[in-house]
Amino acid sequence: MKRFFEAVISRSLLFIILVFTIAIFGVYTFITIDQREIPETEVNLINVTTAWPGADKSDVETNITEIMEAEVFGIDGVDGVSSVSQDGVSVLTLELSDSAEPKDVLNAVNNMTGGLSGDLPENASDPQVESIGNAFPLLSYQFHTEERAALDEIRPDLEGLEREVLQLSGIDGVTVKGYTADSYTISLDREAMAEESLDPNQILGEIETALGPVILGEDVDNGEIIRLSFQDEMPLSVLEQVRIGPESIALDDLAEIEMISGEPEDIVEYEGEPAVSFTVFLSPGEDVPSVSQDVESIVNDTIDGLPEDITATNISSERENVEDIFTGLYMSLAIALIAVILSTSLGLSLVGSVTVMTTVVLSVVIGLIPVPWFGVDLNQISVIGLIIALGILVDDSIVVNDNIERRFTIGDNRVDGVFNGLKEVAPSVISSTLAIVFTFSPLLLLSGANGDFIKALPSVLITTMIASTVLALTFVPAARYLLGQRKAPDYPGLFGRLFARGGDVYADKVLPVIIKRPLVTFLTVLVIGTLSLGLIRFTPFEFFPEADRSEVTIDLIFDESQTIEQTHEEANAVLDHILDEMPHVEAASLFTGSGLPNLFGASLSQSGPNTAQIALEIDKTELSASETIDQYEAPLRDAFPETTIFMETIVQGPPEGAPITVELYETDLERLSEETDSLKSMLEADGALVTTNLGESVPTNQYTINHEALEENNISISQIKNELNMLSAGIPVQGIVVDGETRETTLKYSDASTLDNIDVVSTSGDQPQTYPLLDFVEVTEMESPKYIHHENGDRMVELEVYADDEAVANETIESFRDTLSDSSNIVVGGETSDQTDFFVEISILFGIILILVYLVIAVEFNSIIMPLIIVFSIFLAISGGIIGLFVTQTPISFLGIMGMVSLSGIVVRNAIVLLDFIEARRKSDQFNINEAIYESGRARFKPILLTTITSIIALTPVAFSGDALFVPLAVTVIAGIAFSTILSMIATPSLYYLYYRLRYRK
Repeated sequence: MKRFFEAVISRSLLFIILVFTIAIFGVYTFITIDQREIPETEVNLINVTTAWPGADKSDVETNITEIMEAEVFGIDGVDGVSSVSQDGVSVLTLELSDSAEPKDVLNAVNNMTGGLSGDLPENASDPQVESIGNAFPLLSYQFHTEERAALDEIRPDLEGLEREVLQLSGIDGVTVKGYTADSYTISLDREAMAEESLDPNQILGEIETALGPVILGEDVDNGEIIRLSFQDEMPLSVLEQVRIGPESIALDDLAEIEMISGEPEDIVEYEGEPAVSFTVFLSPGEDVPSVSQDVESIVNDTIDGLPEDITATNISSERENVEDIFTGLYMSLAIALIAVILSTSLGLSLVGSVTVMTTVVLSVVIGLIPVPWFGVDLNQISVIGLIIALGILVDDSIVVNDNIERRFTIGDNRVDGVFNGLKEVAPSVISSTLAIVFTFSPLLLLSGANGDFIKALPSVLITTMIASTVLALTFVPAARYLLGQRKAPDYPGLFGRLFARGGDVYADKVLPVIIKRPLVTFLTVLVIGTLSLGLIRFTPFEFFPEADRSEVTIDLIFDESQTIEQTHEEANAVLDHILDEMPHVEAASLFTGSGLPNLFGASLSQSGPNTAQIALEIDKTELSASETIDQYEAPLRDAFPETTIFMETIVQGPPEGAPITVELYETDLERLSEETDSLKSMLEADGALVTTNLGESVPTNQYTINHEALEENNISISQIKNELNMLSAGIPVQGIVVDGETRETTLKYSDASTLDNIDVVSTSGDQPQTYPLLDFVEVTEMESPKYIHHENGDRMVELEVYADDEAVANETIESFRDTLSDSSNIVVGGETSDQTDFFVEISILFGIILILVYLVIAVEFNSIIMPLIIVFSIFLAISGGIIGLFVTQTPISFLGIMGMVSLSGIVVRNAIVLLDFIEARRKSDQFNINEAIYESGRARFKPILLTTITSIIALTPVAFSGDALFVPLAVTVIAGIAFSTILSMIATPSLYYLYYRLRYRK
C-alpha cells in the first residue's frame, strides 16, 4: 500500500495541474449556469377546455364534463382531475403525478379528446388541450395615455411586438390585457324570414358555404399537372352577397350585419390613465438576465417608435430583482470566502493556510460542475448553499493538513509524514462526509413545492462536500508533498500560541474535571439541552416570510351579477380611497376582470366580470409591505363592507393558499349549495372571511321544455333549443376576415324577436303549422350558482377560510360536520394543514437521517453504542439553534427547520474525529483511558475551534443581512454549531468515558 502511495504521490505536480484544469470547468459552469430569483417549482397541469355555446351549466356537466372525466381517469400519469362546468364551457384540470412524463400524458389526452368527437354534442367545439407549466413573468409593461383612442391606434404595434417577442428563444408566452375583441353579429329579421318561408338552418348553410374554402385540386394538360386555385374576395364582402332560398333573397334583406365590441375581459388603468398591459413570460429552465436583455432590446425599439403621447412604464422586471438579490448574495459569498481565508490563517502555518484555502476554493468550484445535472440553477437557495458550504468545507482540509504537519513535527520524512498523516485521519474524514451526504440526501425526497424550493440547498452541499473530501484526501497530501517537508512552527498561525494554550487548558484542566464526574457532567448538559427545547413556545413562527419588496396587491370581489363596467367603477372608488388614506403609495395599477397577469405572486382563483386587482408600489422605507397590510386591510374592509377584500404581498417561497380550506362533497346540487351557505354563515358569524368556488347565486331565467307538448305537436326538441339559442347567444359561424384578422361571427335573431313573439313550425302534417314557442317552454325566475365543480368526478364546493382565530374556525367546521347528511362528506385542508403535513414529512425524513448517520458511525467504529455518543451532539445542536432563534426573536421558519436538519450532518464531524483520536490512542497501548482522552482533546482542540469559528464567521454576514428568508437559517446554524461545539466538548468525553467503564468494566 505504501509503495503504491509513493508511486502516486511522486506525480503530485501532474495531479495538481489536473485538478486546476477540472476547476476551469467549474468556473465555466458558474458563469454560464442559469440565474433566477427563486427556484422553479414544478407545476405539471393540463387543461382541457370545451366550449358549447348557449348550453346551460347542467347540460355542460352531463354531456361534456362527465363524459370526459370518465375517459381521463384511465390515462396513465394523471394523479387527479378537477373540473368546472359553467354556462357554455367545460374546463378540466388534470394534475400529473411526479413520475409522469408531461409530453406523454399530453399526447394521450389529445388522443383521448380526438376519439370523443362523436360522443360530445354536435354543436360543441373541439376540446382544446393545453399544458400549464411553471412559466413566470419576466417583464411587464404598462402602455398608458390620457385618451383610450390612442391605445387603440397602437394596437397593431403591440401585436407586432408580441409576434417578435414570441420568436425569441426562452420565451413561453406573452399576455396582453386591456383590449377588447371585436366581433360580427348577423341579426335576422324574423318577419322577413317568414315572408320568404325561410328558417335559420337554410341561412346558416348558405353562409357556411359562402365563407368556406374552395377546393379545386389539379388538372392535367398535355401530360403537365396544373394546380387549380381560387381567388376569394374578402369574406365580409362575400357575406353581403349571400343569396338564400329559391328566390335568391340577399342576406342584406333578411338580416343586419354589424360589428360589435365584445365584452372586455379586462379593463386596465395605470395611475388613473387608460392602459394596456404587456407581460412576457419566461420558459422553464431559462436564464433570466440573458433572455431579459434580448426582450428589453426589442421592446425598447418598439417604444421608440410609438407616438409621444404614449408612455411605457416597466412595472415588473425579474432581471432587476435577480441583480439586486445577487449583488447582496455575492457580497455575502465574498465575505464568507474572506472569512475562511482569515480564519484559517489564525491557527495554521503559512503553507498550511494557503493549502487549505486553495482546497476550499477548488472544492466549491469543482462541486458546482454536477449541480445542473440535479436540475438546479443559480438562485437564492443555491448561493446560500455555497455560503454554508464554505463554512464547513474547511474541516476536511484542516484535519488532513494539521495531522500531516503534526507528523512532520514528530520527525517523519516527507513521504512518511504525508502517508501517515493521511492514513490516521482518512477513515474519520470519509465517515463524517458520508454522514453529511446522508443528512442532506433525504431532503431531495421532500415532496411538492417545498421540495422543489429547497432542492438546491442539499444538491449544492452534497456535491461540494464530496469534492471537498476527495480533494482533502488527494490535493492536500499532493500539495504538502510538493512543497516539501517543512518543520511547522511551534505556534502556527496568528493566534497559534492562544490556540495552543487553549488546548493545554482544555486537556489539563477541563477534561480531568469532566472525567472525574462524567455522569453529573452528562446529566447537566442533558438538562440544559432539554430545557432549551421548551423555548420553542416563546419563539415566533413564520413559515415563509414576506419578501423585502415594495409591491402590495389587493384582491377585490364584488357582487356576482354585475357587469365589468360596474366592477371597474366600484374598484376605482376603492382605489381612490386607498390613495387618500395611504400617503406612501407611489404608483398604482388597476386590473378589472381577470386580474393581474400573474405578477407579484398574485392571482385570482375565481375571476370574472365581478373581480378586480390593484397593484400598489409603496415606499417601503416609510412603511413595509406587511406593516401596510396590518395597518390598512381591516379599515379598508370596514369602508367597503359589501366588497370582499384581501391585501397581500410577495412571499419568499412557493405560493401560499388559504389558511383553511373546506371541501364539501354532495351529489345533490341544491343540497350542496344549501350546506355551503350554512357553513359559510356559521364561519362568518365567528368573524372569519370566507370565499367559495361556487360563487354567489345570480339571477337566472331557467327554461323548462314541455316534452308532452312537443310529442303532441310533432315538434323536435332540437327545434326548441335552436330557437332559444337564436334568441340568446346565437349560433357561431365561420369567422369573418377583416383587415387581415379573423373576427368571431354569430347568427342570431334581432332584438325585435322575443320569447313572446316566436313561432315554431311543424312540418309533420300535410300543411305546415305554427305554434307559439311559449307553448313548449316554461320560464322560471330563480337564483342559481354560476359553477358546478367536480373533484375526481364528485360534485364539490371548496371554501377558503381566513380567520384570526383558526382554532375557533376549526371547531365550527367540526361541529358542522356532525350536521351533515349521510350522502355528504367534508375534507379540511389548507395552508395550515399543508404546514402540518410538511412537519410530519420532515420528521420522517429526519428520522431516516438519524438512522443513516447512526449506521455510518456504527460501521466506522464497529460499535452499536458509540454512535449514540456522537448522535447526542445533534440533539445539542438543535437545542442551540432554538436558543439562537429565541434570543434574537427570529421566527422559526421553513429555512430555520432546514438549518436544524443541516446541523445534523455538520456537528457530528467534530465528535467523529475526536472519538477516532481517542480510540486510536487507547488502542495503541501508549496511553491509558484518561491520557487518551486528554491527548485527543489537546490534538483536536484547535481544529474543532478553528472550523467552528470559520463556519460562524462565514454565516455572520447572512445573519446580519436582514433578509427574512435566510436570517433564520443563518441564526440556527451559527447558534447550533456554537452551542453544540461547547457542550459536545464537555459531553462527548464524559459519555465516552462512561461507555468505556461499562464496556470494559474498568
